[in-house]
Amino acid sequence: MQPARKRLIGRIMAKIGLSVLLGLLLVLTVAWSLMFFVAHGPSTTMRDLLVGMCLQSGGVKFLPYTVMRASEVDEIIAREAEGVTEVFTPADMESRYITKIVTDENGRRIEVKVLVREDGSALIDAGGDSQEVAEYDEWEHAIDGIQFITLTRTNFKAYMLIIRDPSRVYMAASCDFKGQVGKRFWEIAEQENAVAALNGGEFYISKGDGSYPIGLTFSRGECLWSDQYTWKTFIGFDSNDRLIVQDGLTKAKAVAMGIRDGVTFRTGSNSNRLIYTDENGNTHVTKSQSVAPAQRSAIGQRADGAVILLATDGRSPTSIGADYSEITQLMYEYGAVTAGMLDGGSSCQMYYRDYFDLYDYDRTRLDEYQLMGLVNNYYTGSAPRRVPTYFVVAPSGTAPGD
Repeated sequence: MQPARKRLIGRIMAKIGLSVLLGLLLVLTVAWSLMFFVAHGPSTTMRDLLVGMCLQSGGVKFLPYTVMRASEVDEIIAREAEGVTEVFTPADMESRYITKIVTDENGRRIEVKVLVREDGSALIDAGGDSQEVAEYDEWEHAIDGIQFITLTRTNFKAYMLIIRDPSRVYMAASCDFKGQVGKRFWEIAEQENAVAALNGGEFYISKGDGSYPIGLTFSRGECLWSDQYTWKTFIGFDSNDRLIVQDGLTKAKAVAMGIRDGVTFRTGSNSNRLIYTDENGNTHVTKSQSVAPAQRSAIGQRADGAVILLATDGRSPTSIGADYSEITQLMYEYGAVTAGMLDGGSSCQMYYRDYFDLYDYDRTRLDEYQLMGLVNNYYTGSAPRRVPTYFVVAPSGTAPGD
């Protein structure tokens, strides 16, 4: 090639490169200007909403700090964390109606409001009137002792698994916490022979591979991890299969309490104790704790011991996500007396083996991950995230991990 032609091609490539660079700088400038306008514009509600949404996502937590002072961001976080809590006495809790799903012999699923009495009989709320039911068994036609419920609310779609036997639910580690990468949902399902699974606790996002959890982590009675973040919210089960949701649980306290399984999750100043009972027997229900909608995961337990696993869609035109208050309301509505928030955002993954066949889903409407057992929609544009911990459900009649 002649030198003159080489110089011409070089000049053309340099101009193309410069044009691309200038275009990228223009896009970044416009994006930053829009963020700055939102951060300092007339709508503080919109500002707080977007800041909250950014802080809920591990990959863009830094964005608010590029257009706002750290003290301003911290003020928003503190305001969201204040919350509004309702307190219910034991009598209040015993007299409330909760939502249950009854499946008849023909497979029809009916939603009812039920008050269960101490003797096992029940009252069903039928449009303001209560009808006594002498024989009431929500599990008679349930599949393998599990209820699968799909819920549609104004801003989000949610998926709920209610497991009758709490001893089937335990925490499974997806790696050795020594540098090995975490597993994705289908890999943990195979590792544990799990019927169902839900992502667990907080972990070091900077690693990007789900290799290390944060806080306190127990599996089958053994403490697998404990670091300086044990002041955060611990969510797990004791040896009596009772769900424990407690802030600031140290390893020593956990051992003394007989903790068998659990994880830690708490972002910023937000406690993730959604529903809990104090030393006086009163139940605290957190009704408002974050204005930011997101994909969310949570776990709860009813008074009869049944465990509730919950996941929502988010970040899509049809489901922007749920805030803390909405998750708490769902847990309370479906009978939880204890509930805690788990890691959400891109970590939110609920697995349920063959649910599309069990409940006659149209396979043609499911994506590749849903056909592998993922219940919720994964909107991140990448493969489901590797996470270090999952709450999993063992097959009935087997020990966890068999």
